[in-house]
Amino acid sequence: MSDSLLPELVDPFRLADKSRVLEGVLDMAAMPRLAEAMGEPARGLCRVELTFDRGPSGRPRLTGHVVAELAPLCQRCLEPMRLPVDSRFEMRLVQEDRQAAGAVDEEDVLVVGDERLDLAALVEDELMLCLPVVPLHPEQACVARLQPEFNGRDVKAAQKEENNPFAVLGRLKGGQGADS
Repeated sequence: MSDSLLPELVDPFRLADKSRVLEGVLDMAAMPRLAEAMGEPARGLCRVELTFDRGPSGRPRLTGHVVAELAPLCQRCLEPMRLPVDSRFEMRLVQEDRQAAGAVDEEDVLVVGDERLDLAALVEDELMLCLPVVPLHPEQACVARLQPEFNGRDVKAAQKEENNPFAVLGRLKGGQGADS
């Protein structure tokens, strides 16, 4: 893949008619939704390869490959974790919602309208889809694993100390009687 920056906006239907391939990089620091989903700003570049063509049915199609290294916050220790991403995707390009109705169930559809396609937003969406719902370090690599875990024995020990929930009230009442 090339190290050149990708254009911001493209006409996907014109590119599909010409069977064009775009290769380059995008700066992940300019992806605010990805930063919000990860819990901190994304850093670095992601490598992107996008192929615009007409599929076997003759309809405009976009095939993509995105490679990046993300660092979402581990939800166990709240420290950044390394998450390599190597994602391939394919979607049919349509101008209107009604054209999407004829899509096969397994087919992803991107409704572009009459506007140009924002490549950074498209790649940002794909990277967000690659994020786990709950990012976690492997247990042996997580800082939080060093802290003792809660277990049922702690509860049982506390219950043995205070079998009667009203014992504290009895002591308080007894203490008031001694003062009066």
